[in-house]
Amino acid sequence: MYLRNLLLTTFPILGFLAAGPLHAATLAPGDLIKASGPSVYYYAENGKRYVFPTEKTYLTWYADFASVKTITDAELGAITIGGNATYRPGTRLIKITTDPKVYAVGPWNSLRWIQTEALATELFGADWAKIIDDISDAFFINYLIGNPVASASDYVTESVKSANPTLQSVIAPPVQVTTPETPTTSTQPTAPAVQGGVILSLSKLTARGGDVETLTSYASHTTGIVKIELFFDNQLIQTCTFTPCTVEHSIPTSGTKDSYEAKAIAYALDQTTQTATATIMITTDSDGLVKLTLGRASIRPGQAGEAVIDVDSSIAVYRTEISVGGIVNKSCSIGIRQCRWSETMTGSEGATFDVYGIVTDTIGRTYQSAHKTITIASNDSPVVTVSPAKSLIYKGETLDVTVTANDDNGISKIEILSNGAIVKTCDGAAPCTTTTGPWNDSGTIIFNGRATDGLGFTAINDDVQVTVQ
Repeated sequence: MYLRNLLLTTFPILGFLAAGPLHAATLAPGDLIKASGPSVYYYAENGKRYVFPTEKTYLTWYADFASVKTITDAELGAITIGGNATYRPGTRLIKITTDPKVYAVGPWNSLRWIQTEALATELFGADWAKIIDDISDAFFINYLIGNPVASASDYVTESVKSANPTLQSVIAPPVQVTTPETPTTSTQPTAPAVQGGVILSLSKLTARGGDVETLTSYASHTTGIVKIELFFDNQLIQTCTFTPCTVEHSIPTSGTKDSYEAKAIAYALDQTTQTATATIMITTDSDGLVKLTLGRASIRPGQAGEAVIDVDSSIAVYRTEISVGGIVNKSCSIGIRQCRWSETMTGSEGATFDVYGIVTDTIGRTYQSAHKTITIASNDSPVVTVSPAKSLIYKGETLDVTVTANDDNGISKIEILSNGAIVKTCDGAAPCTTTTGPWNDSGTIIFNGRATDGLGFTAINDDVQVTVQ
């Protein structure tokens, strides 16, 4: 109704009167029709009528209104509106008020950006600016964005115009939608994929169940793009008639796959298709959000093994489990961010036990800590602790760091390491302290402590980070 009213006020056809209304049964595809009102429509091969949104649009196809046929209001109302008529390719340039780009009209309602004034002059002459028509944003959606015009040979005005002699030639893009082929599974993550003129990018190449993945596809073709389809795991999840095409999709939390394939299919105006694929690898790694700390890496037979799982505050904890030797030996319930396990361990010397933590959040995502090993040995390893005075310092500051260690066989030596280099060595079991810095570059400093017991067994603690701002 809005378009109809717009035409009544902006597109009057005066001075045209038919001798009397025809019957719709006498219409043929390609006829121009109207009823008692002034609006003129194009009658297409599909039996629908197409609206001329402005008189300027009409005049790119017809010089006058002499061939318009009149039918009754009832007969006109019985003919379904198929859409809006668009500018004839090769006639005029168009733009919208909210976009400074000037476009030439290409086949199948495609818009091709004229990138420079020099190119516009070469294509349309010195007065090219006089043939630019501003169209409403509301009508801009009737067009598809094609490739920019890079040179004069890309867009030969008369050839484009003669290839589109009637409105019928641009009404419906010749797209045959086919079922996409079953994708092959890739075992390696890929960078944003480029195949032909379609690009598929992912917000994450590695994700975990429950994560939201964003798929974005850009496509171009010399004839223009009709639509883009996005698939996840061979299921269609989005269809766009514009570029870029984007959609968010949640990775299944109950899936058993270690990877999923994303795919974009771009349908061109010449009925060809272009495909791009990318692989999303599924991980349960914690990305540092779940930290495992062992009491000792080596213990004597009959001694207690100890492990602590610390969970970052960004995870809504549902359950935390500690696995030792392939068996879940400890489970902590909802909301607990530090889960501790301690148990007497038996086994012959040399036996090893793989230890790691698994955290499940409230929507079913899993996070896994790093794996560490507890070994049954003739001697236990020292327990080492690093304590920096601050976790955050500013450029130009110094920092005090203390390392403590203990062991049943005593401690013969303690070393303090900064970014892998030894900065202080202390003999004996007393706490070892040093002043580091000043630190003049922003970034992260990694501190470790290394201790040697009375029998020569050595242990080094996990990385402790300090941030320099």
